[in-house]
Amino acid sequence: MRKFLAAIDDEGDSIKSVLMFALLCILEAISFTRKDGQYLRWDHRSGRRQGTKIFDKGVIPSFDSAMRAKLKEIVSDLTENATQQELFPQNIKRGEIRLLRGSCLDLLPKLQASSYDCIITSPPYCNRYDYTRTYALELALIGVDERGLLDFRQQMLSCTVENRAKDLIGLNPKWSAAISAAEQQEILQMVLRYLEDQNERGLLNNTGIPRMVRGYFYEMACVIFECARVLKRGAPLMMVNDNVRYAGASIPVDVILSEIACELGFNVEKILVLPTGKGNSSQQMGAHGRESLRKCVYIWRRT
Repeated sequence: MRKFLAAIDDEGDSIKSVLMFALLCILEAISFTRKDGQYLRWDHRSGRRQGTKIFDKGVIPSFDSAMRAKLKEIVSDLTENATQQELFPQNIKRGEIRLLRGSCLDLLPKLQASSYDCIITSPPYCNRYDYTRTYALELALIGVDERGLLDFRQQMLSCTVENRAKDLIGLNPKWSAAISAAEQQEILQMVLRYLEDQNERGLLNNTGIPRMVRGYFYEMACVIFECARVLKRGAPLMMVNDNVRYAGASIPVDVILSEIACELGFNVEKILVLPTGKGNSSQQMGAHGRESLRKCVYIWRRT
């Protein structure tokens, strides 16, 4: 792989981008790891076996064969014959694609107000899922070191117990309305009081949970505020999110966020509940039993 990385430095930017994209796509397949929840599970052949249960991910393709297969797939996807045909053909103007790199808390305030026709988003869930662990291989490949990893984790929406509290008003004084909407949300404040009480009693398996839950909803309130600002009137926002459970208490993320959205310029058009509910962690089930949690798609419309 080192030879490959050295070789692509001599290529033009376009070819280099395609080859790096292909490499990121095959990285897990050619490694001794497999994504398992928010962690990487190590194959026994890696020499990093943990626990007593042997994990064997099966055949691990060579770098050359995996790269050839991925490049062939990319070429196939881009050929004219592979293009899906419209059932009712019509002239459609293609939109411009722009990829913006950075935290939504930094980028959204820089976007023009009342200029977007729709927002479709799947933000991190309030479930302690740390994406920097899941994508540790990919981050290492692009040169993110330990310090960069910590900074990256902190910049994300607070969804892990490692996140420190953010000074939201310091980041943007205009977010006072969003903070107020979160502070006046009765269910959220009941949840936060309950979690603080459980924390004081020593009944939480991590003392950072109350801080994380508070940070998640307050930061999401700021995101919702900015989404309302940049959307045109009547434009929809569609969001995928899951409800969560801590210390035996189910947190209705869908209801809390939807009520905050109503305070910040949206009407709740629909909350679509997926037919298959979400399970609980082994710790929650062991202490409090199994309880199905809602997986939802929210459809809000800018007033």
